[in-house]
Amino acid sequence: MNIVQKIRASHLNRHGFIDVTVGLVVFQVIYLSLILLFCNVDYEADGTDSMSIGKIIFISLLIAPYFENLLLIGSAAVFEKLFNRKVMFLLAPSLLTALHFITPKEYPLPVLFRVLTLYAYFYIFLKQYDLHKLELGTHKALLLSSVIHAAVNASTLLVASFFEPDIAAETIFSAQPGE
Repeated sequence: MNIVQKIRASHLNRHGFIDVTVGLVVFQVIYLSLILLFCNVDYEADGTDSMSIGKIIFISLLIAPYFENLLLIGSAAVFEKLFNRKVMFLLAPSLLTALHFITPKEYPLPVLFRVLTLYAYFYIFLKQYDLHKLELGTHKALLLSSVIHAAVNASTLLVASFFEPDIAAETIFSAQPGE
């Protein structure tokens, strides 16, 4: 059995966790690469203070996935109690899509693409949580869903770093401040 077959047959992948994570990361890399290659994305400074790369990585890979998924799961629980399971899977991702939709810069594609991809991501995060919560418990299922979310965010940061060629090394590492 080769390494791919061993990973796909592992205990962690019994509900498709690894398959979903790899599939979403590959989709995000291709999707964002196509956007950055073929669309006019404005990289000019808009006069606002920018965050350091360390803060961006910390927030987008550790803080945001956990708390966004926590909000997603909390809203899903409320919608499930008020309505039913089918409505829960429609409304909870819709709410997070609406909250996550505002961006500081203009998006180069039609709004429909952004809405559909955000909704699909949040639906998949919620579905993975729902598949794992009975077997692993709610907190571990939340962590697994957050890992998928962090992997999607990491792929976004990776692709964006390839397409942002004018980042100076001293701005990333802050080796000599003030020079």
